[in-house]
Amino acid sequence: MNITVNTPPNAQLLSLTREMLASAQANDWERLAVLEQTRLPLFQQVFAAGVSGSVELAREVLSLDEQTLKLAQAGMPLLQNELLMMRNSDKASNAYQSVQNATLREG
Repeated sequence: MNITVNTPPNAQLLSLTREMLASAQANDWERLAVLEQTRLPLFQQVFAAGVSGSVELAREVLSLDEQTLKLAQAGMPLLQNELLMMRNSDKASNAYQSVQNATLREG
């Protein structure tokens, strides 16, 4: 996020939206989530009065968001699989720890 304070809100919004797409293209979902949280108040600020004054910006942001959403939806099965593997790993670790603790008490 290389956005300066002096950059107009419209330009900041567009820049963050492009960074979100780049993060999705790189499968960097954590960064995408951080960027989305950063962008939300700016999005609300820019479009507080509606989109009529910024129709082209709204179209571009919407187009980028649609691309980002498609990438996120395509990446969901992979993320779900990774989460499942992490849960299973935690369960295995907990089971191993239980066996270790039981063995230590018996020994």
